[in-house]
Amino acid sequence: MMPKLSRTQRLGTVIGISTCFFLAELSVGFYTHSLALVADAFHYLNDLVGFVIALIAIRVSASADSPKALSFGWQRAQLLGAFFNGVLLLTLGISIFLQSIERFISLQRVEDPKLMFILGCVGLGLNIISVLFLHGMMGALVHVIGDAANNLGVMAAALVIWLAHYDGRYYADPAASMGISVMILLSSIPIVRRAGLILLESAPNGVDLGDVKHDLEKIPGVLAIHELHIWRLNQHKSLASVHVVISDHSVSHFLKLAKIINECFHAYGIHSATLQPEVAAITIESTDIEVEIESRSLRRRSLSKCQIICGTLCEELTCCG
Repeated sequence: MMPKLSRTQRLGTVIGISTCFFLAELSVGFYTHSLALVADAFHYLNDLVGFVIALIAIRVSASADSPKALSFGWQRAQLLGAFFNGVLLLTLGISIFLQSIERFISLQRVEDPKLMFILGCVGLGLNIISVLFLHGMMGALVHVIGDAANNLGVMAAALVIWLAHYDGRYYADPAASMGISVMILLSSIPIVRRAGLILLESAPNGVDLGDVKHDLEKIPGVLAIHELHIWRLNQHKSLASVHVVISDHSVSHFLKLAKIINECFHAYGIHSATLQPEVAAITIESTDIEVEIESRSLRRRSLSKCQIICGTLCEELTCCG
């Protein structure tokens, strides 16, 4: 029966396995002149970095302390690590792909296909062990499954070079390495894209700022909405800030209004919003429906700019300046 291990212990064990196998596979790859082994080894290095980042993230999240300069704490640490990991993976994928093309042009003999096959089998076995240790940790599990597919590619190339007897058998090595590089690129591009968009403080998927602004302006008591910003802090948390123009001067009225506004944000999956009230004494008294609609339209256009002006010095330093 497998002893019960914590997430930290499981990740630590997998990091140890990955480090040993990375060094072994890289050494054998250079010894046998197998680009497929070298490519798989660097893919392991990327996963190793990912596991280390995951381990650090777990330990940091367990600690409540963070530097005072980090007002949001370490909540973007894992995201930053994922972006770095994705960029590293993307660079390695491009490099290996170009080297594979070079090997197709200038074919190189693989010295010991038996050793190459054995190392591929060992790598597959270690990946199966890693899957058992990382059961339930889906993000890391996907990495390990991808590595297992790469091991199968290395084993297939080794068998072709080992058992076939025609000169073209050595093309199996750059072919396998090219396949591995394509898998690396396919896995790295979504990582870089997702992490990059969050670091650029984009709105959550499926949230349209125009729809949010429209819903907020439909709330009774809200005259206009401007300076609406919605962004993702990390993979799970979304934040918002907005300037709300109201006509009622009382604090109690705004508190009731703020509750409704927050409920509107909650419907979009945003559970932390900063509201800045701006008071504008504008009244409309008209019995004609068309005149009232036109007046409201003109009123909202006039209130679309911030009512609290800090001066010309601030214009270029604001978030939208």
